[in-house]
Amino acid sequence: MPNRQSGSKIRKKCPKACNRCRSMKVKCSGKEPCARCERKKVTCQFPATDRRISIPESYLRELENRKNGLELGLPLADERPPTRYLRSTSSASALIGHATIDNSTSPATSEQDGIGVIGTDLTPGPSVDHQPQDYRDDDGIETSFGLDRVEPVFKQNPLVDNDYTFAQGANGRYWYMGPSSSWAFCRRVLSLVGKHLPDAGCEQPPWHLDGSAFRMQRRPLCYGEAPDVSGLPPSDFALFLVKTAMFSLGPLAKLVDEQDFLRNMEELYQDAPAKAKRCTHWYSLFLLMLAFGKAFISSGSKDNKPPGYQYASRAMSLLPDMAGIDYEPVVSAQALTLAALYYQSVDMRVAAFHHIGQALRVCVLAGMHRHMREDVVGVAHSRRCHIVFWIVYVLDRDWSALIGATTSIRDEDISTKLPSEMDSSLDALAMTLHVRLSRLTARILTTVYGVGKNFDGTLISDTQSILRNLADLSRDLNSLISTHFQDSISKASRTATRLILGYHHCVVLTTRPQIMCALHMHIEHATTQVSYGINLSPPVASLIQACVDSAQTVLRTLKALADQDLLESFLPFQIEYASSSGFLLHLITVICPHLIQDHTWRDNIDHILDTMITKGSLVAPLRKVELGQLEQKLSAFTPLGGGRPDLQTPIVVGVDAETSEGHEEGSEGHENHGEPMIDESGWDHFAANAMTVLSPTELLDLAEQLDVDCLLYPPHL
Repeated sequence: MPNRQSGSKIRKKCPKACNRCRSMKVKCSGKEPCARCERKKVTCQFPATDRRISIPESYLRELENRKNGLELGLPLADERPPTRYLRSTSSASALIGHATIDNSTSPATSEQDGIGVIGTDLTPGPSVDHQPQDYRDDDGIETSFGLDRVEPVFKQNPLVDNDYTFAQGANGRYWYMGPSSSWAFCRRVLSLVGKHLPDAGCEQPPWHLDGSAFRMQRRPLCYGEAPDVSGLPPSDFALFLVKTAMFSLGPLAKLVDEQDFLRNMEELYQDAPAKAKRCTHWYSLFLLMLAFGKAFISSGSKDNKPPGYQYASRAMSLLPDMAGIDYEPVVSAQALTLAALYYQSVDMRVAAFHHIGQALRVCVLAGMHRHMREDVVGVAHSRRCHIVFWIVYVLDRDWSALIGATTSIRDEDISTKLPSEMDSSLDALAMTLHVRLSRLTARILTTVYGVGKNFDGTLISDTQSILRNLADLSRDLNSLISTHFQDSISKASRTATRLILGYHHCVVLTTRPQIMCALHMHIEHATTQVSYGINLSPPVASLIQACVDSAQTVLRTLKALADQDLLESFLPFQIEYASSSGFLLHLITVICPHLIQDHTWRDNIDHILDTMITKGSLVAPLRKVELGQLEQKLSAFTPLGGGRPDLQTPIVVGVDAETSEGHEEGSEGHENHGEPMIDESGWDHFAANAMTVLSPTELLDLAEQLDVDCLLYPPHL
């Protein structure tokens, strides 16, 4: 009696999948355009005809014998075909059902070809003595049956402990190239490309060290010397500058207690010399707020100096030193944090990292990382320390990744409650998501960019784990955006955009090592594959596609903000997101150009940088020089025809049709039920859900593709 499975659910499959879903190996709705392409606003193309794979008749006969042996339960020899890395018995059946016999090979050559029957385990056996064979489909395109794997080069992070860990600058000093540093990544890429271009090797990569954009001059205050209170703006204009700074700083403005700050400011204008001498650290905080306010309201810089730098320079000389931080820990941490933010804004990354690290140590020494009971230390002090610590924590984690350093404090040592556990306001919920993003960034540093023997060959599994964490985070982030930022104007708020951009930057940071691996492959094979780019396995191609989507979203969002004059030209966050995204898109255009279907990103990054330069940014010109030199050096490696998607996208033989073709179930939730196409310009960009993060389903699907237990690769590679 046949074995029947009662209640088994029969899922309806769509007849075919579009080219984009097929290359990503994700579910496709089957409609034209499909749900995914319509949601991403990209061109949706379907293959004109079903493609067939031509294989030798001898191999087909061997597969038929193997299938018959499995059905009869006969023992099979422990052999395997040399170039077929199938993963299940159903895969062999699928191949038999869709294959076309190639009569050019006679059955008598089967033993000579080394093709034998395969064991039921279907794991790669010992290598054979001849080279793998490639076969052609009906279009004459060479196809390999071993493409459904992750190449070994993608299993090790090339940014960790390689020959370029220490680089010598023009002054002879050796600089540490932090693995996660955006600054170091730019120099790594330019150096790698320059080595393969003799003509370009003489042109050294731009170092742009601290002080290249602007060097902060400070004069240490002598002991007993009274702070300088000359040249302060009138009280009403000072209030305007402070209010402007608090608005423009967004969530970071919570670092300063506004009521307490305004009370001290009133006392300052009553007797400035006495107040400045009595509260030196607070006075430095006040000067920094004036400097930020001047920088935010001014539309340009004079003599390559940011507006209000005189206040910042004066404030730096009043910062707490190692011997005086214990007297006023809260104010000291606030002043050091704002000083670090100012240094980062003028591209003095090392100084910023030193100051934010000192601020974090002030918090730890004051016990702010522990839960302060309100009945013991008081409600006001407990909540003030709580807010200050989390802001310092977020900035320290983010800038540790930016400069390529390790984290300064373990999460296991932190017992203070999350902001959402203390308050249910929108600010608290947003700050909690910022904390979670920073924790995820730290986890990326210790796994994807991990150092040591424990991380040898673990890049794929570590990336897979981070993708699952991103899926968990995206649920809460999408929920917050849909609940509190429903209309297009509210989605453009600083709170929403900073969260969305920070999330996509995590995706870019996670996938950056894979881009570097692909760049190494492309340069090594440039003499033979410069016309078409390189072939990537579907899991790696899908991972790079996720990087493309996030980078495109970052640039489109910043372009929309620039159109509404909401672009931040002084703070360091948006310029970092824009330059990192543009840098990777330049590389992907060379490595696998078929993954980029929206080519407006070049215009977007140019518009963003030009807008920042017009508004007086001192850092944007440096980033534009770096991108320009990168584009110039990569021109020799750029595919002549822009890449060929039909060649780049490997045809996977023996994969279940549910995976390769996709089916309608699971995609219905993403379909656009007759909604009109919205022009993504101005506020309409935010109304079109263009800022939405990758869905948890998409991230989990991508993580499953990277399952190392299923991604087999030949041992001889």
